[in-house]
Amino acid sequence: MNRDSLTIETPAGPVHATAGPLQDDAVVFELGGAMRGQVHVTGTHHPQHWDRFTAVRACLGPVNSFRATAPDEALPRLARSRTGYRGSLTLYRDDLDYPQVTVYPMESAAGHTPSQKTAATLTAVLRGCTEHVTQHEDVFAILEGARHRDTPALLRFLAWSVAHHQAEAARLEGEARTALPALRAAVAAWWTAARWFIACPHPVLLLVLADYPGSLSRAVAVEQWRGPYCRTVAAREHEYARRAQAEADSLRAQARARSRGRRPTPGSAAPQVERPYFVVGQWKGGGEVDVWHVEEAPADPDVRADAHEQHASDAETAFGSVNVVYATSPQAAADQARREARQTSERIRP
Repeated sequence: MNRDSLTIETPAGPVHATAGPLQDDAVVFELGGAMRGQVHVTGTHHPQHWDRFTAVRACLGPVNSFRATAPDEALPRLARSRTGYRGSLTLYRDDLDYPQVTVYPMESAAGHTPSQKTAATLTAVLRGCTEHVTQHEDVFAILEGARHRDTPALLRFLAWSVAHHQAEAARLEGEARTALPALRAAVAAWWTAARWFIACPHPVLLLVLADYPGSLSRAVAVEQWRGPYCRTVAAREHEYARRAQAEADSLRAQARARSRGRRPTPGSAAPQVERPYFVVGQWKGGGEVDVWHVEEAPADPDVRADAHEQHASDAETAFGSVNVVYATSPQAAADQARREARQTSERIRP
């Protein structure tokens, strides 16, 4: 990037920003006019799609504040002030291709919130620098450098995320399986008390049947709610794990493509696409699964959650449960369910 400059109109007056030479994955702007100091601009991943490096982030100071901390004396400040400020702004485009901005809270070097006018000035400068970089031909080199820099850390985080959401889903499915016996026990206890009251009406028994925290009636209501709730949230956790795994796979594929130095050839065979499947069966001890039925699940998450709840309700009558598994075929889904059950059993084994 050449040492081109731009003028940014701000509430504190015009700020002149001059771009320095392109670094490996960033551009540093020198500020003049109503502000003094530097702004560091680099690439980053999209806030909603961690495998897509399509966003640009600007940080107050000469370094990437997500990887290093600039000394207080190096922080940008207004021309007539000695107070330096920290903060960042990310510019990206949403699914409808409209520009969106995320601003990390601004603060002074001492940790104080800036005035409204100062915050507006800092935001305007950060946005002006990011917009300038996005329109420059070097933006693709900056984004590619950011991808190479951040991929290892993202893969570590996504691996943790997959394991965390899978373990949480397994815990919730276990709770859902215990909800039906608990509901039956609570209903049986309530009816026992009701029969006692019919045989011998007494105020104490009436109190036992009343609805209040800790009562039999409240226990019935809680168990009626707990099973469907746990199944719905477990399906959501499976969706989070699947998305994290898909993003990790995408990052690895991008890294392999870069290492080969070429893109896939147009005539090469398309990879098989994983789809969601309902796997119905009985999860036994030691990671063993007795699979009863496999069918493709709806692609829409809301419709899939409703269908999952219905299947889970039906399976509970036979002391079974339902998992959402992503695979390329029904047989692969059954195999994947067995593998996940074994992995979960190994993680929770004392």
